[in-house]
Amino acid sequence: MSELQFEKQAGVAILTLHRPQVINVLTTAMLRALDQALDEIADAADIRAILLRGAGTRGFCAGADVKWLRQCVADGRAEEGDEFFAIEYALDRRLHRFPKPIVALMEGVTMGGGLGLAIGARYRIATPTTRLAMPEVHIGFFPDVGASWFLNQLPGAWGRYLALTGESVDGATARALGLATHYLTSERAAALPQRLLEQGDPAFLDELETPVESPVERRAWVDRHFGQPSLDEILASLAAADDDWSRRALESLRAASPFSLGIAWALLCAGRPASLETAFAQEQEAARRALRHPDYAEGVRARLVDKDFQPQWVAANAGS
Repeated sequence: MSELQFEKQAGVAILTLHRPQVINVLTTAMLRALDQALDEIADAADIRAILLRGAGTRGFCAGADVKWLRQCVADGRAEEGDEFFAIEYALDRRLHRFPKPIVALMEGVTMGGGLGLAIGARYRIATPTTRLAMPEVHIGFFPDVGASWFLNQLPGAWGRYLALTGESVDGATARALGLATHYLTSERAAALPQRLLEQGDPAFLDELETPVESPVERRAWVDRHFGQPSLDEILASLAAADDDWSRRALESLRAASPFSLGIAWALLCAGRPASLETAFAQEQEAARRALRHPDYAEGVRARLVDKDFQPQWVAANAGS
């Protein structure tokens, strides 16, 4: 069965990422199929909107097939990994500027490259099951797919917090931060596809939204610690604090690859790209370097292959 299901009904194109057994992780073939589908949709006068979703119940998309990318490097085929990232980033850029409205249904796990696909949609739907994250620093990589730009658009120091810790946020928080444009109950999210087929114009989503509260207390904590001018000062600020949030964040930073934290800081904080295009250009060069760094193979091994969660990074852990 195809890794991408493409249906056209009542003026709506329905694109379903279809690798449910692995939470729809992205492959080169899937990305090419998405790009080809967009070619057809762009030229079809009868298609007014697009629904982008994931198959299965576990999530929209867990990101790139990082185990395959690791194997490419091990087999001396790193250029296939470079090709994957080039295709992925080009597709993500295209989604950001696609002329027809895209509705991305971010149910369940929406992480890494999955968030990269969804973030370019005009309508980004979060639900009670949504878990959004850019967890790459824990596998020896870095938040990419435009994250050095779109995370910088978040309030205060939230972008730094998400990039450096790899922590996830729920659907309500994603909506409050602007990562999602709408928050729907599970019941209303289930009814969304049929409603879109009936009405064609996704503007009705405003009527379905459930209001969410802004995480004011958490925002103050994030800004206090992650608004520090350097990574060392963030670590020191967290170490001096005496609360559960700070302890968990410090633990996450210490577990991350120091190489990855350095890239994330350079791209997101020190370099702070002026545009999405600049972000993708910088990230593509960084991806080429990170893919070949020993921490990537080791991080994927520890988290996803052997699952011992004991990576042996090249450099000493941050703040250790």
